[in-house]
Amino acid sequence: MCGRFNVTDSPLTQALLKTLVIDIGPLPEPRYNIAPTECVPVVHELDGKRALTQMRWWLVPSWSDGPSQKYAMFNARSETLAKSWAFRGPFKRTRAVIPATSFIEWQKTAGGKQPNLIEQQESALAFAGLW
Repeated sequence: MCGRFNVTDSPLTQALLKTLVIDIGPLPEPRYNIAPTECVPVVHELDGKRALTQMRWWLVPSWSDGPSQKYAMFNARSETLAKSWAFRGPFKRTRAVIPATSFIEWQKTAGGKQPNLIEQQESALAFAGLW
């Protein structure tokens, strides 16, 4: 996943959420340039029902005392997900879907970095998440 993304209450995002959750209601205020450690809307299952909940975009492993900037815990690689001490437990038990409207990828240029907005014109985006 990228390091920044946006989520708005667009018809495309609502359509995505209706396929995942029953009776979601409106999304919170539109959010732009969301950074790791901020709260984001997350679809997850709890007690056999799906819900849309605000969660911090930063995994805190069960063995940790709390959030730490020592290791980047906002982005997991699929090739090491099942082996990582931090990610393998949540990968087995607590998966989620993070709705998005667009995300930002940075490209190195001669003058520094240039942000590029990536979005779908005909559908919303969804990121895989762990909690």
